Amino acid sequence: MKEINLTINGKQAKGKEGDTVLEVCRSNGIDVPALCHFQGLSNVGACRICVVEVERERRPVPACTHPAGDGMVVKTDTPALENHRRLILELMFTERNHFCMFCEVSGDCELQKLAYRYQMDHVRYTHKFPKLPVDALSEYLIIDHNRCILCGRCVRACQEVAASRTIGFSSRGHKTMVSADLEESLGESTCRLCGPCIESCPTGAIMNRLSLYKGTRENCTELQTACPGCAVGCELNVWIRDNNLVKIESTDMTGDLRGSLCRMGRFELLEPAPPRITTPLLRNKDGKLEACSLEEAAAAAAGKFSTGKAAGIFSSRLPGETAGLFKKFMEQAAGSELVDTTDGNWYRAIASGMKNANGNLFNAEIKLESIPEADFILLVGADPQKTNPVVSTLIRRTVNSNKAKLVVIDADTDLLPLWSYIWLKPKPGTEDAVIQGLMKGVVSQSGARRGLSETLDNKIKSIDLAKAAQQSGISQDDLLSVATAYAQAKKPVIIYGDGLLAGNTDAINDIVDLATITANGNGLGVLSLKPNANSRGAWELGLAKGVTEKPAGMFLLLGDEEPGERLLKQLKGLGYLVVQASYESPATEMADVVLPSPIWAERAGKYVAIDGHTLEAKRVLDPAGGMAQDAEVLTLIAKKLERSLV
Repeated sequence: MKEINLTINGKQAKGKEGDTVLEVCRSNGIDVPALCHFQGLSNVGACRICVVEVERERRPVPACTHPAGDGMVVKTDTPALENHRRLILELMFTERNHFCMFCEVSGDCELQKLAYRYQMDHVRYTHKFPKLPVDALSEYLIIDHNRCILCGRCVRACQEVAASRTIGFSSRGHKTMVSADLEESLGESTCRLCGPCIESCPTGAIMNRLSLYKGTRENCTELQTACPGCAVGCELNVWIRDNNLVKIESTDMTGDLRGSLCRMGRFELLEPAPPRITTPLLRNKDGKLEACSLEEAAAAAAGKFSTGKAAGIFSSRLPGETAGLFKKFMEQAAGSELVDTTDGNWYRAIASGMKNANGNLFNAEIKLESIPEADFILLVGADPQKTNPVVSTLIRRTVNSNKAKLVVIDADTDLLPLWSYIWLKPKPGTEDAVIQGLMKGVVSQSGARRGLSETLDNKIKSIDLAKAAQQSGISQDDLLSVATAYAQAKKPVIIYGDGLLAGNTDAINDIVDLATITANGNGLGVLSLKPNANSRGAWELGLAKGVTEKPAGMFLLLGDEEPGERLLKQLKGLGYLVVQASYESPATEMADVVLPSPIWAERAGKYVAIDGHTLEAKRVLDPAGGMAQDAEVLTLIAKKLERSLV
C-alpha cells in the first residue's frame, strides 16, 4: 500500500493508505484512548472516547473510523479533547451501575483505567441507578447488564470472529441492551459457548463463571501452550496463579484462523476434573488397589509383561515424543508389534477409504487455510460444531464473507441451518450413493472426464443416477442441483468426519473420486476431521496398526483421555492390565497396575494437527505430587525388563 505522511501533535508520522487515524497513531506510539475499538474488529465510532482534532474539520472526529490522509494535521491531546473524554466517562458511569469494588475485573477493566487516567473522583451528573438484570443461566457465561457500556465489541466479536450472530442490541435509546436472539437468556439461546465476547468486553459485563475472582492479570503468570481439546491445533494463553489454572484466552483472537478458540479450549479445560491419580497403585491379594512406590509399580508391570505377549494402546492426546517412545517400548522392551491408538479405527477407515489417493495418505488433504478461500463446501457425515468447533466457525465465516455455498449431507439434521445452501437428507448409511450420484451429475454437467484413470472413468460410467437417487432417498433434481454448484466451483472443499469414520469407508473412497474429477491440479480439496490433538502425529508414527490378535495382556497409556465404550470392551477378559492415566476411570478400576500420568498442562511436546500443522505444547503447571513424566515411567519399566530404549 502507498505510504502516507501525517503531522500528529506537531510531529511527523507515517502510515499506509487505508489506515484510520487511530491505526496511524498507535503504529507511531501515540496513545489515543478508545473503548469501542478492538484490534481486528470493525470500527463503529460508538464511544467517542477516541475523538481527535483534524485540521479543516468543523468538529472533533472519532479516530477509529476517520480515514487517515496524506498531509493530514491531527491533534490528540488538547485541553478541549481531554475535557470531552472526561465528560463522556462521567456520562458512562452515571448511565449504568458501575461499582468497581465488587467487580470481578477490577484492576483489569478498561473503563476503570480511563477513570483513573482522567482522575474521575466525582461526576457532575445524576446517577440513574437503573434496575438491570444479571443473566447467569448459561453454562459458562454471565452477563451483568449493569456493567455494560454498549460499546458493541461483544456483538461484533460474535458476528465477525465467531460468525454466529447470536448476540445483538435490543430496544432503543436508554433502554438499549445487549441480548441474545429474540431477547432470550444466553443459556436458552443459540450461543455456541465459544467466548470471543468475553475476551472483547472492556468491562466486567461478560464474565467466565469458571474464572470468577480467581485472579487478575497483575497477579497471574501468562504462558502459552497448545490446546489438547481436539485436532485443530489452537494455541492457548493460560493464566496461572499458585500452580492453578485461572483463565484461558486466545493468543490472537482476530488474526489467527485457529485463534478464536471454542468451548473446549476456553472453558472445558477449566472444568472440575475426576479424582486425580497422583501415586502408583497395585492390586493386592484382596483384589483392592493400594498405593505403592513407583519402583514397586514398575517392577510389577515388568513382571506382568514377562508372563505373556502384551498389546499396547496409546492415547493420541499425548505428544509426539511420548508416542515415539511408547512405540519403542512396546517393540524393544515388551517385545510386541501389537500397538494401536485409542482412535486407531478412525485411521484405518481413512486409510481404507483413501486408498485411491496418490502419494502419502495425508498429503492429499488440504490445509485449514483452504476453508476460508473455498467457494463451495460439502460437509459429509460430520458435526464440526460438536467435534471441532473452530472448523465450524471457519465454515460459517466463509459462507458469510465469501458467499460460499454450503451443502450438508446428513441423515439426521441440517447441522448449520442458517448457513447451508441445501441439506441433502439421505437414508442412514447411504452417503456413498449420494456421493456417487454427485459424481455422475458433475460429469454430466461439465463433461470433466479427461485425464482420469481408466478405473475411475469406468466407475463413473457404471453409475446409474436414478438408482443412486432411489437408494439414497434424494431426488435426482437435488443431486443435479448440488452437482452443478460443485462443478462450477473454482475452489471446492469436502469435509468429512466421524459419521463416515464409523465404518462407511466406501463413502470416503467415493469422496476422493469426486474430488479427483474436479481437482484441476489444485489438490483434492478434502479434509478429514480427526478426533484427538495428536491423532495425525501418532498415526504417522505407525501407532495405529491395530490389535490383530488376542493378547495375553494390555498396556494402556491413557493420559488424561476419558476411555470410551469401545476401548473398555477391549480391556475385558485380559490376563493382565497395566494402565497409565491421569484420572480415575472404569479403565483404572479394571487394572492390575495403575501408574500416574500428568495432565495436558503438566506436560510438554510436539503435536501434529488436523492438517499437518505442527505446534509445541509447553508445560504450564508443575506435575501434581511431583509425579514423573510418562517418558520417565516407560524408561523405568524398560529398565526393570533389562531393556534400553534407544
